[in-house]
Amino acid sequence: MRKLFTLLGVVLAFGAVSLLNAMLYAAEPTEGEVAITEEELTPAKEPLIVEYIPIAPSPAAVSVKSLLNVFKDAGALNVTLQEQNKAFPNGGGSVKSISIKAFHDGAYIYFLLEWTDATEDGMALTPNDFRDAVGLMFPVGKYAVIDVAHPFSPRMGDRDKPVNIWHWKADWEKELNVASGLMDIGSIYPAMHDDYASDTYNLAIRNTLYTSASLVAGGLAAGNILSLPNRGRSVEDLNAIGFGTLTTQEHQDVLGNGVWKDGLWHVLITRPLTTTDPYDVQFIPGDDTVFNVAAWDGSNGDRNGQKNISTSWHPIKLEMVQMPVAD
Repeated sequence: MRKLFTLLGVVLAFGAVSLLNAMLYAAEPTEGEVAITEEELTPAKEPLIVEYIPIAPSPAAVSVKSLLNVFKDAGALNVTLQEQNKAFPNGGGSVKSISIKAFHDGAYIYFLLEWTDATEDGMALTPNDFRDAVGLMFPVGKYAVIDVAHPFSPRMGDRDKPVNIWHWKADWEKELNVASGLMDIGSIYPAMHDDYASDTYNLAIRNTLYTSASLVAGGLAAGNILSLPNRGRSVEDLNAIGFGTLTTQEHQDVLGNGVWKDGLWHVLITRPLTTTDPYDVQFIPGDDTVFNVAAWDGSNGDRNGQKNISTSWHPIKLEMVQMPVAD
């Protein structure tokens, strides 16, 4: 009997090793996937110039409309996009390019991102709905982009080289104007029938349940930022150290505003130049770094890794603050 159990243990161990080998083999790049190349690690030549333009309004109140005239004085950088073809799930490709303008006022940095999208996708409440979105990505700290021993991926960063990602979401933008601060199925079907509404006893039970988040809203009870109502922002501040490591920050300090009109998205993203968060990118006037960008087209089924990306870092240079000339 002891020999039987020993043999069984060997068989199970061998099976486990075989399964692990099969999983590792399946995880290797398959035909059609593209490995990161040296060209991909080489930044694009044309930089995004962040001009110094002093402005008056408070960043908490700024919007695309209020800053449109200011952005007219800023130069635009056009970034070519393609489908994400490195990590599963692959996809995207419907957004071919995105125009980016930027300026700073000595205290805050402002980005205006514009791209063509035939449909406004601002609600993702059913399994077949996906939102429009855009993201900016920056390295955290001072890193050499080209490092043969430790290449710095322009896609999602690397294990020892984290990135800071600012992710604007069209549905979060809509929720800023919803009384409850969170869209639900009633946002799609405002006249839907409610069985509880005609029974006062059941209605009392339902209202009691709804006030207990732990019973009916696990995400809300867990503090999941995707489930929280009244976030007060349409941009999520995140970090990553490679594929599958995207993590929201405890402290959210990036704001934004998005407007869709006539088949074109106009998205403003702003944050103080510097923060006290060690996981944030820090912007110093007169200095430079790199950035990358991605966009999601909800109508094309874009979500998660299915997105439109630039496969290269892009230089970004901040103009020095210009002191006023004394009379």
